[in-house]
Amino acid sequence: MDLGISGKVALVTGGSHGIGRAISEELGDNGCRVLVMARGQAQLDDTVKAIRDKGGEAASFSGDLLDFSSYPKAVEAAKAAFGSAPDIAIYSPVAPPPGSFEDFSDEDFDKSYHSVVKGFANFVRAVSPAMKEKQWGRIITIGSGCGKVPARYSSLHFHYAMANTTRPAALGLSRTVADELGPYGVTVNTIPPGFIETGENYEAFFQKCADEVGQDYDTFMANELKRIPMNRFGTPDEISGLCAFLCSLQAGYITGQYIVVDGGHMETYW
Repeated sequence: MDLGISGKVALVTGGSHGIGRAISEELGDNGCRVLVMARGQAQLDDTVKAIRDKGGEAASFSGDLLDFSSYPKAVEAAKAAFGSAPDIAIYSPVAPPPGSFEDFSDEDFDKSYHSVVKGFANFVRAVSPAMKEKQWGRIITIGSGCGKVPARYSSLHFHYAMANTTRPAALGLSRTVADELGPYGVTVNTIPPGFIETGENYEAFFQKCADEVGQDYDTFMANELKRIPMNRFGTPDEISGLCAFLCSLQAGYITGQYIVVDGGHMETYW
């Protein structure tokens, strides 16, 4: 299928590893000119090389997602590299850590809200003016199942109080922005992944969850696998494929949506 996005400029935050890298490469495979944004230059260089080696166009921008001044700088970097502000913008925030309510201070809540909610707000402020002017754009957030269905310890066997608090706020903002940008031909959607195998970050997260409940890593993961109807964990490519479609011309009437990719696991939260 021709997605109709060849030549479009895409900005992908967290685009040098895991799900973000898969999205960067998928958009590159579909002809987008991709600006990969992350902090580590070595990983950025590796991702850019991977896209170019397959015949795509890519450039990198080293920036901290928690520093909101990075977003307009990334837009300017896209203009410098490709002669255009982003047509497509993928936002993957710094994820909230697992833990119970009593584990977190007010400062912890502020940090999570800063990343998940205010970060997205500032990202949209940076990328949307050019999209409105062009009367076309795609904004996608890599969210969380906690946005609509709070994670419960009795189902997941780990506490996720911070995500339960900030993810619904981010989803509400995304839906609001979708309503406001819709008349300009700009779609805004959220993809909440389930358990996706992404290497070191993935393993570190679940190791912390296993430690919290006093289990070894393998036992904890085997128990989680039993709760997924597909009987496996997902792959980054299974997120990037949906993301690319939502960026396509064919997806121009899909906006304000929350499309879960979790192997059927979400319904077991309750």
